[in-house]
Amino acid sequence: MEVLQRVEATDAFANLLLDARLKQSGLAGPDRALATELVYGVLRWRGMLDWILSRVLDRPLLLLDRPVRQVLRLGAYQLCCLTRIPDFAAVDQSVRLVRRARAGKSAGFVNAVLRAVARRRDELEPDPFADPVGYWTTVGSHPRWLVERWMARLGPEEAGRLMAANNAVPPVTVLANALKTRAEDVLSALLGAVPDVVTGRFLPEAFSVWGAGGVTDLPGFAEGWLIPMDEGGAFPVLALDLSPGQRVLDACAGGGSKSALIAARVGPEGEVVALDSSPRALRRLEAAVSRLGLTRVRPHLEDARRAGALWPGQFSRVLLDAPCTGLGTIRRRPEIKWRRVPDDLARAAALQGELLAGVAGAVAEGGLLVYSTCSLEPEETDAVIAAFLALHPEFRVDATWQSLPPAHDLVDGDGHLRAWPHRHGTDGFFVACFLRTR
Repeated sequence: MEVLQRVEATDAFANLLLDARLKQSGLAGPDRALATELVYGVLRWRGMLDWILSRVLDRPLLLLDRPVRQVLRLGAYQLCCLTRIPDFAAVDQSVRLVRRARAGKSAGFVNAVLRAVARRRDELEPDPFADPVGYWTTVGSHPRWLVERWMARLGPEEAGRLMAANNAVPPVTVLANALKTRAEDVLSALLGAVPDVVTGRFLPEAFSVWGAGGVTDLPGFAEGWLIPMDEGGAFPVLALDLSPGQRVLDACAGGGSKSALIAARVGPEGEVVALDSSPRALRRLEAAVSRLGLTRVRPHLEDARRAGALWPGQFSRVLLDAPCTGLGTIRRRPEIKWRRVPDDLARAAALQGELLAGVAGAVAEGGLLVYSTCSLEPEETDAVIAAFLALHPEFRVDATWQSLPPAHDLVDGDGHLRAWPHRHGTDGFFVACFLRTR
């Protein structure tokens, strides 16, 4: 409950908070798995849970104290989604939990509400065909503005498939770190430890793992064999079309996963300059450099908008994996759909445009600039690159995509890559590649 409260009250991500809390807890495997399922289940199905609770409450849910609200969601999730937990146990544990949260005066209220949920959970739901917006904003657990936006853009049927993919529990996905091991050795280690491992659809060094718990529990993680990354997250690196010996700028490096893939491809004669403007992100990057053996990665605490002025024309390849709304990653970070509002799109696009303009000057003539987001919204993709190209005639779209695997349907008629959860089984990613001609 502590994790859920902090996620709702701050901009923190559930995966980072939960990993830290589980490390401190000393919980055994099954209890860790249940805690993980409860946190992600409540976040993923919050819209449905709030709708269920609204039918039995005598006041708006958001007017309740935050601890009571989270206890009710946890209890409703167990009653409606976890059939292995008996009703009496779910109600009893919720009452105990609200007392431990120093909200004991609400214990009777929580008991009554959850018993009402148990009685009424099988009532009729909105018809997904007759009332698709009503269905996806309640049972389908998405905010109304996103439901209406995606249905207008994609049509009800495809929007429904996208939202269903967002609600599906994703596997833990890792890529083999070629600097430390071989893909076949990673596969062998994973198969010896977890029940279900599948090789990537697009990359032979990618592996999706079910039933594994957290990525840090996987064999080879501590040794630096594994790079935690959705398979779609590697597409921007493939777009760079890298060769040994190149000097590359990773302008918004974050936790360093893409820097690691780049370093493996440019080899010991190459160099990766990895920037991030956040001290916290830089610490994560430095930890990744140590764990993954990234001797050719140079972390810098720096704003990418200054990159062109600091390193004019010095990189044959520049990657801008830009900060974005993250709406393509809802299946892995379900809290995002409750955190974002429509105005966030314009704010993100403004920053993305500034960052593109800032890094453009760092690209050498004949070099490539790759722009990527884990959002597929037009404001953050097509609109941003159209504005950039209008102001920077020295760049043109490069649509060769020589490094992509064959027989894919990822690149559209404009030469841009768009990976969708419901079409490709990856997180949502947009990638555009530009060649500097002068």
